[in-house]
Formats: sequence, C-alpha cells, structure tokens
Amino acid sequence: MAIKRQLLWADLSLFVIALAWGYTFILSKDLLMELTPYYFLGTRFLIAALILLPFIWRRLQALPREVWLQGIGCGVVLCAAFTLQLLGIDRTTPGKAGVITGTNVILVPFLYFLWRRKSVGKGAIIGSVLAFLGLACLSGEGDWTGLSSGDLLVFLCAIFFAMHILMVDRFYEKKADVDSLSFVMIQLLVVGVIDLVIALFSEPVPHGLSPYGWFAYWFDCLLGTLLAYVVQIKAQQFSPPVHVSIILSLEAAFAFLFSWLLWGEIVTPTILAGVFLLLAGIYITELSDQRT
Repeated sequence: MAIKRQLLWADLSLFVIALAWGYTFILSKDLLMELTPYYFLGTRFLIAALILLPFIWRRLQALPREVWLQGIGCGVVLCAAFTLQLLGIDRTTPGKAGVITGTNVILVPFLYFLWRRKSVGKGAIIGSVLAFLGLACLSGEGDWTGLSSGDLLVFLCAIFFAMHILMVDRFYEKKADVDSLSFVMIQLLVVGVIDLVIALFSEPVPHGLSPYGWFAYWFDCLLGTLLAYVVQIKAQQFSPPVHVSIILSLEAAFAFLFSWLLWGEIVTPTILAGVFLLLAGIYITELSDQRT
C-alpha cells in the first residue's frame, strides 16, 4: 500500500509539473514584452542554481572532475535548447511552440541511431511521419512555406533537447551512482552563466517589471525551473520510466490548451489536425520505445 501511495504521489507530482511547464509558454510569451530574452534566461537559471546550492554544497565539493565536465557539456546543450526555445516563442504562438518542442521525443530514436547505431523501431518511424504531417498542418496552410522563423527556431530547440536527453542517458549509464541533484545544479548554473554573459554584452539593462511580469518571472524560475527538476528527479525514484515520459509529454497538450484558453490562439481545423497528429506521433513513439 505504501508503494502504491508513493507511485500515486510521484505521478501526481509529474502531472503538476507538466501542467506548470505548459503554462510557462504563455508566461514566457507575455514576459518577453517586458524583459529581454537573455536577461530572462540568464537570471532565471542562475537564481534557480543558487537557491539549490546551499542544500548540495558539500556533495558538490566531493564530485569528481568527470562529473563536472559532463555537467558543463550537458549544460551547454541545455542552454542552446532553452535559448532557441525562448527566441522561437517570441516569434510564434505559445501553443505551437509547446507542441513543436514535444517533438524532441520523436527525434531521440533517430539520434540514437546516428550516435550509437541503435536500430530505429517501427513506432518511431510512424511517429516521425505523423509529426511531419502535423508540422505541415501547423504552418496554417498545409505546407512548409507557412512555417514561421519562430517555428523553425523551436524545432531546432527540440533537436537540442533530444541531444541533451541522449547525453544525460549515456552519462548515467557510466555513472549510475552520481548525485543527480548536483548534476542538475551544474547544468542550471551553466545555462545561467552563459545567457547572462550574452545579455551583458548584447542587451540593455532591464528595468522594473509589472506585477504580472514579476509573477510570470518567479513562476518560471521557481516552479518551471527549480521545483520542476527537483520533483522530476525525486519522482523517478518511485515512478516507472513509461509513467515519467508519458506524463511529462503532456506539457505539449497543456501548452496548446492554455494558449487557446488564455492567450487567444486561433484554432482552425487544419491547425487542430496538426496538433492531433503531432501529439499522436509523440505518444506512439513513447509507447513503442518503452516496449523495446
């Protein structure tokens, strides 16, 4: 009974994180009206890392050099993913950004093939075809010429998110006993430092935010970044991988739902078909991957 209760709480926590991540697409889109992208990302991730630092300071000091190097490498890729995502959100709708980001699930099996010559299953192939058709529909006109520069930036971000998944997975294969929280903190710190340095040289110093701006900023920082990663790590101790991946991929559906309800995203039959095809591709890939 205790194990079932732990599983229930773990899955519920992951569901809340997926919900929060979906909502952050709306908040980020609105916040970019008040705050430049690099200052937003740099301070957001740096604050999240510094809040986490006192709780893992001693463990961090004991980490071997290899963990630091791998953490920095993963952090650079994660920085590229989040930066491209935010720049894309600024140029497209929150709903489309959320759904396109979810295609990283479909890209993972193909990157596995290129990197480690691991065969690509039928589910991944079917999922990729559905995702391609979905992206074409999301262009608004049913062809690729309608995709905006923001859509393409978000798709590039999905590639980097997929690369990050592979890098972390490979590292955990070698270092199964590594302290996950310390490994995450290093990556958050790297993202924060890189984007803040870019901001200092390329963007004007930001001024005060509106009350809604501060709400959006701290929601993204505390719930969408710090709490999300901590909860995910803890939940994975009790929840099977299939639960984790499927529940967290709900982020894409929630992003589109919130964008429609709160941001006023236009929903045409073609765009709705695109969202359905993309989500179907994501879930077919996820479920087939768990069976292999």
